[in-house]
Amino acid sequence: MKDLKITVDRVVKRCGAHHKPGECFYIRGKGRIELPPGQTMCVYAISGLIPFLTAKQREDDLPNDDYIPETYELCCPDPEGIVFKIEAL
Repeated sequence: MKDLKITVDRVVKRCGAHHKPGECFYIRGKGRIELPPGQTMCVYAISGLIPFLTAKQREDDLPNDDYIPETYELCCPDPEGIVFKIEAL
């Protein structure tokens, strides 16, 4: 399973949790969420990302025509909220 780094890339219009570009968190190993010291993460945003992130960790096992390996950005559930960049480490 791949480790992932998820970074706030940009704020579309607003973020109720006051996230700023550059803030990040990590998905490590089998389901561990790691935040840098002193940082928080919006529960609504992270709950919207989790279904994709679990598949992204396993993208090497997916069929060649799957969209997940080609997807590097996701937005939070608020369409005017934030856009996250997803990187495999």
